[in-house]
Amino acid sequence: MNFSNYFLISMPHMADNLFGKSLIYMCEHDEKGAMGFIVNKPFPNNKMEAILQQTGLHNILPHPDIYFGGPVNINNGFFLHNSKYSIEGTQQISDDLSITSNNSVIKDIENGKGPDNYRFSLGYTGWSAGQLNKEVENGDWLVMPSSKKIIFDTPDEKKWEKAAKEYGIDILNLSGQSGLA
Repeated sequence: MNFSNYFLISMPHMADNLFGKSLIYMCEHDEKGAMGFIVNKPFPNNKMEAILQQTGLHNILPHPDIYFGGPVNINNGFFLHNSKYSIEGTQQISDDLSITSNNSVIKDIENGKGPDNYRFSLGYTGWSAGQLNKEVENGDWLVMPSSKKIIFDTPDEKKWEKAAKEYGIDILNLSGQSGLA
């Protein structure tokens, strides 16, 4: 199965700081590997000002939240946004969502010509060929269709649980590793 444009919802037994209670929006998944963004983990406020200055986002008012997209390429910034906006380098993931890493998007947002809905993430999550499929088979992730509403309109601290509940699963009542028989 191709998980592009799906959510990965970390299972409760994944208690590490990186992926515990993570909701990941998957952008790519093929025979070479997979890539996505954690969409529910903003950087702490005490790091925000320095990041805003370094990225050029300090001129955007109100200041956007900056998200930890994942541990890969943590120094690179990516905009996950609605697909109505597109510039050179924009990669459309679905009818609703695209990603852009071209810095011109910052000026477009400042000038009111950028995407209506967006999230700025530093880094992304990545898996080598076959790795993600094995993790799903091991019961580390629930795979659910993505929702633009959850990404952009749901408070970060509620995304993980809401994504699972929207598909009929009370994730807080699941425990242990389920795996596939």
